[in-house]
Amino acid sequence: MRDVLSRLLPRRAREEWFEPSCCDAQIANRRWLATRTFLIFLQCWGLELRERALNLLPSQQSFVKPTESPKERIPMFWHDLRHAFRLLLREPGFTLAAVLTLALGVGGNVAVFAVVEAVLLRPLPYVDADSLVILRHRDRSTAVTKEFIAIGDYVDLAKRQAAFESIAAYGSPQVTIYGMDEPFRVRALSATADLLDLLRVRPQLGRLLTREDTRPGAAPVVVLSDQLWKSRFAGDPKVVGRGVKIGARDVQVIGVVPPGFHFPPTMQTDVIIPQAMPLEAPAGRKNGWTYSVARLKPGVGLKEGVANLAAISKRLEEEFPRSNQSTEYYALPLRDALVGDTKAALVLILGAVGVVLLIACANVANLLLARSLGRHREMAVRVALGAGQKRLVAQLLAESLALALCAGTAGVLIAIWGTRALVTLVPKSVDVPGLAEVHVNAWVLGFALLVTLATALVFGMLSALAVRKQDGSGVLVAAGRSSAGGGARRAASALVVGEVALAIVLLIGAGLILRSFSRLLAVDPGFTTDRVLTMEVAVPFERYRAPEAAKVFWQRAFEAVRAIPDVQEIGAAVVVPLTGNHWTASIDRPENPTPAGERPPEVGWQMSTGGFFKVLQIPLLSGRYFDDRDRPGSKTVVIVSEGLQKRYFDGQSAVGREILIGQTRAEIVGVVGNIRRADLSEAPRADLYFPFEINPSPQIRLFLRTAGDPAKVAPAVQSAIRGVEPSALFPETITMAEVARASLQIQNLALWLLGLFAATALALAAVGIYGVMSYTVRQRTREIGTRIALGATDRDIVWMVLGQGARLAVVGAVIGLTTGLLAARALGSLLFGVKPSDPLTLASATVVLIATIMIACYLPARRAARIDPARTLAEQ
Repeated sequence: MRDVLSRLLPRRAREEWFEPSCCDAQIANRRWLATRTFLIFLQCWGLELRERALNLLPSQQSFVKPTESPKERIPMFWHDLRHAFRLLLREPGFTLAAVLTLALGVGGNVAVFAVVEAVLLRPLPYVDADSLVILRHRDRSTAVTKEFIAIGDYVDLAKRQAAFESIAAYGSPQVTIYGMDEPFRVRALSATADLLDLLRVRPQLGRLLTREDTRPGAAPVVVLSDQLWKSRFAGDPKVVGRGVKIGARDVQVIGVVPPGFHFPPTMQTDVIIPQAMPLEAPAGRKNGWTYSVARLKPGVGLKEGVANLAAISKRLEEEFPRSNQSTEYYALPLRDALVGDTKAALVLILGAVGVVLLIACANVANLLLARSLGRHREMAVRVALGAGQKRLVAQLLAESLALALCAGTAGVLIAIWGTRALVTLVPKSVDVPGLAEVHVNAWVLGFALLVTLATALVFGMLSALAVRKQDGSGVLVAAGRSSAGGGARRAASALVVGEVALAIVLLIGAGLILRSFSRLLAVDPGFTTDRVLTMEVAVPFERYRAPEAAKVFWQRAFEAVRAIPDVQEIGAAVVVPLTGNHWTASIDRPENPTPAGERPPEVGWQMSTGGFFKVLQIPLLSGRYFDDRDRPGSKTVVIVSEGLQKRYFDGQSAVGREILIGQTRAEIVGVVGNIRRADLSEAPRADLYFPFEINPSPQIRLFLRTAGDPAKVAPAVQSAIRGVEPSALFPETITMAEVARASLQIQNLALWLLGLFAATALALAAVGIYGVMSYTVRQRTREIGTRIALGATDRDIVWMVLGQGARLAVVGAVIGLTTGLLAARALGSLLFGVKPSDPLTLASATVVLIATIMIACYLPARRAARIDPARTLAEQ
């Protein structure tokens, strides 16, 4: 152990301090030798950092320069530290104020770092995860990015690529397992044969998927997760070869994956089923879509992989212009793809709470400067007895370290609570890796120690800069007057300017988020969410595989639900609005087709019943809703949005017109109002609706408008449907009001956190300038008393003090506005309808800050105006 620690020290510290001290410790007492060695190692690093910090100070000669041997320095360091703790205990008021101020800053930083460490820094649970990438699709003509790729393009990408070991496809459907005590829903991973090998997964029992399992006509098989194997199959080692029923198919269990495996890492994986892929790209290249992951070859970087995909995309665009024009495929590192915009938000929040810590450090430094007024005689005596500047600064740094250690300990306790609170505040819609495993671990504690030491160094050095070497008698005379030099006053003023500048940066950020959030709340989504319930319903696939059977079942189920007194309207659809859906379909007009060699336009699509529009109160502008005329086998009809009518029919009525959807001709029977399909920040698009009645599915989303609280109706609705089909499952039930709130939760979280940090920064800045102005008033007591004696009024004195505070506030505000304009650019992804340079936000932040500062300055100003000139002049 001694040799390992020795190599971690700089040469001078190792030779002058560590080795001699370890030898003495070994000779003196062999008990607890390892502990003593580690403590000596920490002491040596502390001394090394102290020496380096002292070398940064301007060197000034002292009339006596005491010498210390290497063996004396470590005991001296401990002596200084013990003395510092005694001083803190003797001044409980100062200690409590300083520790609480720093603990809030340290605790906030550690809590946010715990989330950052779990989400952004902790290794993903795969072998060599850094080489894994997710493939995505970008449409250059519409700037729409999709998380999946077309199956036809997937086949060609897998064949033509040269930068990846392999490319695999996957999906994450929910399936129902039958044949056990009762049916239950599980999350499946549908995977091509290459996926598990690409992820370097090895079976715990049996085998994994092979290419034979994914070929058309292959016997259906399934691989179980360790958790499902233990919970539903009692960990039976003979489970391999056993048959289960998934949906309508009898499948055979062929293996069990190791504990903890799930893919994607943010999603539960209960079973793994084969996903078949065609050997050749189909004629309808974009008739199906899939998610895709790849692993870079050894020695191949991400840029090379992206360049390879871009080159293939270009060739496919030239070969298949009707389907691939403006289509580009690219790769993202697996972590970046999973984290998405959350990464920028986390870094932003970490930066914001770091600003709060800097303000806290400046406040404590000001407290130390004010405290030093009462210690001038002590310092004078030390100088008179021969203490050098380095010795005095070493004592001050030891006091700063003691203060920081107390604050760091309290900060860790705050962080443990704050981490839990922070994770609770994160919306459920934010599904990123590691979020469920956030806790204060060794890495977080190491960060806390680093922040604590850096904090001690920052405000310790700031307070040490106020130490000035004078001869002993001069310092004693100065101490008698209890007056600090102009350097200390300038240092205090500079710290306040820095606090004000940092505070206004956070105020600008919080103001921009508030303005953006208010704009989002004012957006009309095109439908109403009040008193609307949405419920996912799934029934046995094999029983309702035929469209006619499914149609009859849903008719009976709808009639049973309509009989519930509180249900006013009922409808069904495939996708819930405001949940980020980007499904598109290509359309064309038979009378004005897209020229050969060009890609037809794409629009969003949804499958719904006529009741869907009534429940959400989407207005019917012309034509009709879907009704009983639309049934399996009848003519294909569609409803289009107002945006589609304006865009592709020049504003003329689209009702009765026909469009081509791929190779299918469909008649437009209605036009409805625009809605925001993906989220509130996205402008309404051209949308297309297919009738659910023509091709009813065994799994849908019900939408119900109720007379009262929709959540209270859910049990009655489930009971009514189970009266028609006892095996019906309800994986998710949620109100549309909750859906709307969830779509704003990222902005809401950023608003709360930035608002909290900005309020804290503003309060700390106000406390800081209050302390400085109080300190200034005490130092200028004789001057103020003289002014009053010469005829100055209370108003004159108040305005004199307020003017000094205003000058500090204005200088800080100018610096802060300049910095805030640059920092506001980082908020771009979180803003809606507001520019980072929004003048109203900048002006409001400045007014709030200066008003707060003036209020903080007023109390010292009033105190200055009440000074008794006779008493003051007599004392001086």
